[in-house]
Amino acid sequence: MANNKKKYTVGIDIGGTKILTCLLNKDFAIRAEIKAKTKPDKGERFFIKSIIDSIHFVLREAKIQPRDIIGIGIGCPGFIDPDKGVIAGSPNIPFLKNFPLAKRISKATGLPVVLGNDVQTGLYGEFQFGAARGHKNVVGIFMGTGIGGAMILDGRPYRGTSGSAGEVGHIQLDPGGPACGCGQHGCLEAFAGRLAISAEAATLAARRQAPHLAKEAGTDVRNIKSGALARAIRAGDDAIEDLLRSKAKKVGLVMANLVNILNPDMIVLGGGVVEAMPSIIVRQAEKTMRRYALPTSSQHVKVAVAKLGDHSIVMGAARRAKDLFHD
Repeated sequence: MANNKKKYTVGIDIGGTKILTCLLNKDFAIRAEIKAKTKPDKGERFFIKSIIDSIHFVLREAKIQPRDIIGIGIGCPGFIDPDKGVIAGSPNIPFLKNFPLAKRISKATGLPVVLGNDVQTGLYGEFQFGAARGHKNVVGIFMGTGIGGAMILDGRPYRGTSGSAGEVGHIQLDPGGPACGCGQHGCLEAFAGRLAISAEAATLAARRQAPHLAKEAGTDVRNIKSGALARAIRAGDDAIEDLLRSKAKKVGLVMANLVNILNPDMIVLGGGVVEAMPSIIVRQAEKTMRRYALPTSSQHVKVAVAKLGDHSIVMGAARRAKDLFHD
């Protein structure tokens, strides 16, 4: 029963480039946070040390002792076995292969740890605290470098048989289409992930059809981020706006299929691409979804932009830790 005195949780969002660690109080308000660089090339020991140092930092910053912590929740990209706390594989961090991250962090801190896929954890954050609050059947689509997805069915996260349910980015649109990072061709991600959008935008810039983008970011795909695309559209690069609308239509088509199969009451759209250009992406995707989905299903579904931004994963992870470890 002593556990009831514990009031704090730690939420960690591990990304390919950064690790965000937050200390949250009993109301899930963030008391302290720190961002560290992931630096996958520096290897496993540096990676674990970065996480442990970040945990110690937020505790010190808020003057909280480890004994006051209920548990730690972590969201990480890749294929996760949440029951075992093992990362089967993570595309941007090569050494995370069959990696028992929950056990390693638990051993180093003396605290219980729950591990989940980043997108599933982020949607859980939106379900508990953000755009999907009060809804029971929710699909999340997050457009970042790639496209991630997750589902909540009957009020509970749905992870499927092996924990990888919700891979919306790998829905097949055209087997003869562009190559995808997963090894297949023609996945939604290969058409509408930010890398795919940036590659086509670079071509438009090189052809002088997007002068504002060319001036700001040039034609190097690595420099063409979501913010640069949004600024180019505002400055009058109509070809970039047309490109984004065509990508949003593809997302809307996938949304229509998901609406027909799952009959959700909400679809949450998030990720860097959506955050940078919400009105273009969301309006176009919703319009396409309503055109192609069955009216009996689509009339019940709301489409919303994710509300929690950078904190959706840490808040979802912290909530999962409290769900699991609080008496």
